Amino acid sequence: MDTTAGRTRRIAIVLGSGAGMYLSIGIVLIYGFSVFIVPITEDTRWDRTVVAAVVAPIAIVNGLMSPVVGALTDRFGPRRVLTFSSVLMALGLIGIGIVSQNLTAFIVAVVVASLLGAAQTGVPYTYVVVGWFTARRGLALGVMLSFVGLGIATVPPILAFLISEWGWRFAFIAAGLAAMATTLPVALFVIRDPPVVQKVDRADIEGCTVRQAAETASFWLMLGAFFLNYFAAAAGSISLPVVLADRGADPATAALVMSFVGLSFIVMRLGFGALLDRFPPVPLTSLAFLSPVVGHLILLNSEGLIPVYVSAVFFGLATGAEGDAIGYLLAKRFGMRSFGKLFGINYMALTFGAGLGPASLHIAAAEGARYLEAFTIFAGIALIAPVLLILDRRTRSLTAQV
Repeated sequence: MDTTAGRTRRIAIVLGSGAGMYLSIGIVLIYGFSVFIVPITEDTRWDRTVVAAVVAPIAIVNGLMSPVVGALTDRFGPRRVLTFSSVLMALGLIGIGIVSQNLTAFIVAVVVASLLGAAQTGVPYTYVVVGWFTARRGLALGVMLSFVGLGIATVPPILAFLISEWGWRFAFIAAGLAAMATTLPVALFVIRDPPVVQKVDRADIEGCTVRQAAETASFWLMLGAFFLNYFAAAAGSISLPVVLADRGADPATAALVMSFVGLSFIVMRLGFGALLDRFPPVPLTSLAFLSPVVGHLILLNSEGLIPVYVSAVFFGLATGAEGDAIGYLLAKRFGMRSFGKLFGINYMALTFGAGLGPASLHIAAAEGARYLEAFTIFAGIALIAPVLLILDRRTRSLTAQV
């Protein structure tokens, strides 16, 4: 794969994987969901706290499915997994727009959609990129995952426009059709399974089994750090449109804040991925994980609209760094033997944080009456994540130790 054709194919794989991540289930149903909350409650008079809390079951379903998706990716390869899931995700999103005639039906439809789209996540796409790259792996991951930032920056405003023109139900249907139109061609014509998938005997593949990895302190410290960082960062970023609305912003202005999250996310993904190839990854990641602490402190000590946009930058930096670090550190420390399963387990922690964080912040904030207490609590939670990583300063691959 050192030929010009080989390099071209790998570049296409990175860009194709990025295009798939642009309309992944997390972009539409977690980050995009932020712009649905106020329009849904205004249209239906459903309780806002309940509607906002629907993000939690989305994340729980995706989280629980991540190890399963990882195992399927190890077994069948990412291309097959992504092909089937692109169609299923579209059906799920379209279903939300069609069947959501009452609150119960809406919740069930959202949970079903998150289940059907559970494989349209970073698990198989990261597997593809990590499997094809050894040199410049951090940069390749950064480029691919920067499309997530592009999705965060552009998908919520687009959804907000669709909602304002044709309603929130139509927006879900349109999102499903657009997702399939993007992800299915990528899976069929661009994605190629990495060479490791072709090996019949996985015992010959370098790396740890899940059991061997779970016996190390490093595995658990990383798992806890990834969960808490995303718990705090997603709680802040996904809640920003609601915070802005409570501070008097109109819906279009409130939706625009996600563009700030997405743009800083892109910058961090590209820059942080390259830095991972050059500097010790654990201290570097620990430093990046201080970003949500700053974001919550800004919200805690401000009242206007501009500080909300500033905090969005820090939340984007935190989530951008984590996406690069999780795949890089797992591959470095535990190899490719069970990468799909290990990444799935850690992605489960990430998605749990992404769903439980925003729901928890909305509950703690009591519909805007207790933002002071909520931001204080979440700043403290965010601080724990870098501490956990600092406790594990080893950067040598654990593959050599088992």
